[in-house]
Amino acid sequence: MVSFLCFYKALMKKIVYWLRNARIVALPQSILPSAVAFCLATNCDGFSVWLGIVSILGVMAAHLAVNLFDDYFDYVNSGGKSREQMAGEGNMVRVAKSPYLYSGEVTPKKLFGVASIFSAIALAFGLVVFAQRGFIPLLIAVAAGFLGFFYSAKPIQFCYRGLGELVTGVIFGPMLMSGVYYSAAGTFSAEIWPVSAVVGILVTNILFTHSVMDSSPDTMVGKKTLAGVLKSNRMNLTASAIFNFLPYIIIVVASACGTLPWKYLITLIALPRSIYLFYLLYEFIYHPERQFGKKWWLGPMENWDSVEENNMQWFALRWYLSRNILQLFCIMLVVCTLL
Repeated sequence: MVSFLCFYKALMKKIVYWLRNARIVALPQSILPSAVAFCLATNCDGFSVWLGIVSILGVMAAHLAVNLFDDYFDYVNSGGKSREQMAGEGNMVRVAKSPYLYSGEVTPKKLFGVASIFSAIALAFGLVVFAQRGFIPLLIAVAAGFLGFFYSAKPIQFCYRGLGELVTGVIFGPMLMSGVYYSAAGTFSAEIWPVSAVVGILVTNILFTHSVMDSSPDTMVGKKTLAGVLKSNRMNLTASAIFNFLPYIIIVVASACGTLPWKYLITLIALPRSIYLFYLLYEFIYHPERQFGKKWWLGPMENWDSVEENNMQWFALRWYLSRNILQLFCIMLVVCTLL
């Protein structure tokens, strides 16, 4: 009995360790879009609670797997040298990524193996859905898995060709949400397409905001982000305006055309945050010396004391805000399905 308890504690410690390495804190970026699709599907006659839950669990496992594969391929591609160089230059954004790997605590081979285990778990959930719903959700899952794996893996390496942000938006928006919706409902609906497009754009906005602030470290590790492709300040601000404001235009147009009920206009409550994020990015580009503090209406910003201690307010404020816009928008979408 004692040996079993020791084994159990050791196992749980390992699981928690790998969940942290896989950035479990980022799961809301896949859980919330999944929840929106799940709630939308409740209006369908063929709605299945348990298949919807199984599909969401599969999405979560796949998300963690992709995060670990991204760490693995980033390390393999850079060899750790760029990280040391950036640390010497005082750049803390990229330095903070996957310290467990750069410290030698975990070998790349072991990391790849654990990422493969998460992928196998996701596949197992996908096969359960396939047995009940057929090929459509499985094909969506396989396509999303392909895009996620080759986000940083050779020979495609989407994130090294300026396509990483857009590919991620497609995965976490239309692909993820249509897959969960079909798994739960057994069909598609007109509503899922504009809603999933909006969520995908907001996910893209998180990565794009990050890439604008992280352009120098990305260049050092050989990544060509969308911000790097656009290059000029004016083009990057134009892209930011599109990612920040196009979601609201889609909602308004879809409501006016009758594709979405007018109640979806409640999502406009997130618009002030989007306006402020665009302003903050403008200030970062043209007046990087200006400092801004967090405000209550911008949403939760965890561990702010630690952020200030490390002098990372300039980065954390904008990243948290882009994330909070997505979360608030998804919460409002869920509210719409319940009204």
